[in-house]
Amino acid sequence: MSSTIDRYREALQACQAQGTYRTIPHLQPDGKYVTVGGQRLLNLNSNDYLGLLEERQLWQTFVDTQAAALHPSSASSRLLTGNSRSADHFETDLQQAYHTESALLWDSGYHANSGILPVLSLPGTLIVADKLVHASIIDGIRLSGAPFLRFRHNDLTHLQSILSKYANDYQTVWVVTESLFSMDGDFAPLQEIVALKESYPHLYIYVDEAHAVGVYGDEGLGIAAEKGLTDRVDLLIGTLGKALGSVGAYSLQSDTLRQLLVSRARSLIFTTALPEITVAWSRYLFNQVREMRERREYLGQLLRLFTQESGIAATSQIIPIVIPGEKEVTKAAELFGAAGYYIRPIRKPTVPAGSERLRISLTSAMTTTEVTDIARLCRQI
Repeated sequence: MSSTIDRYREALQACQAQGTYRTIPHLQPDGKYVTVGGQRLLNLNSNDYLGLLEERQLWQTFVDTQAAALHPSSASSRLLTGNSRSADHFETDLQQAYHTESALLWDSGYHANSGILPVLSLPGTLIVADKLVHASIIDGIRLSGAPFLRFRHNDLTHLQSILSKYANDYQTVWVVTESLFSMDGDFAPLQEIVALKESYPHLYIYVDEAHAVGVYGDEGLGIAAEKGLTDRVDLLIGTLGKALGSVGAYSLQSDTLRQLLVSRARSLIFTTALPEITVAWSRYLFNQVREMRERREYLGQLLRLFTQESGIAATSQIIPIVIPGEKEVTKAAELFGAAGYYIRPIRKPTVPAGSERLRISLTSAMTTTEVTDIARLCRQI
């Protein structure tokens, strides 16, 4: 009879055999670069879409003007020790920026999605989610225990078919999507999805804007804001750890939902609050990013340049280069590495077998020369 540790070894061997074995790379970040094995490479994996990691002066200004008065750590959950002043101020800034009833900070996007969806799922609730929503959303749906269905990625006709067949059997229906999808780099048809509320008064919209916040909209508030849909999205998630260069997340919702989340969301109740200095840093960056229109415009220029030079019709700063096969995608990543670029192959279970890819992230810190060279390499694959 095998011991438990032997069974764990067998499970690890299964990961290796199935191609799902993962390691954490050892590297040293340096702005838009990373140093790996003594080699300095331009990082194509980063979600630092506005290039804030290169802007060391932002941190220095924050330290000089605010940091000394802030607590560097947090000792308990917010329900025990309360919101810091920084959290109060930041939630107010978010509420006012989006013109919504309330905002709520979370320790991460994973905490938000996995904690919110179970709270929304009262008896008589159906969840209908895009096939490619993030793992944190899937985990939140599973934890909710609610019945759920998934519509084909960005397929409005399939979504309408599901709703026409099942929506009237439930008291509440939540349609869940991302605005910009993290692995395919494409956009949800938000306007059309929101319009479905006219046919189903008990339909509510949940949108994760993790990869859109900071990059889209006049003030970087995301796709829903850019399209004037914020007041028709019932729950919106924004992430602070990508374009905004910090850590954590926020949700926007009605005041009623905020009160219910504070009362029932396990990932908020049973976790230590973010340190005040971290929240203040996030608030500082959020307000700085709202003014970074030129940086957003430049990123758009880089995207158009990449499309022109590569012949790939990229639609966002996230550019998937699909290279089926583990060996093939690994070889392509090595080609980029030899040319001075750091990129990790994306494999199952992150994406389905047969759709392995390189996921190139353009950032505002890149030069036109670098983007032209990246496009040249893509043509060689």
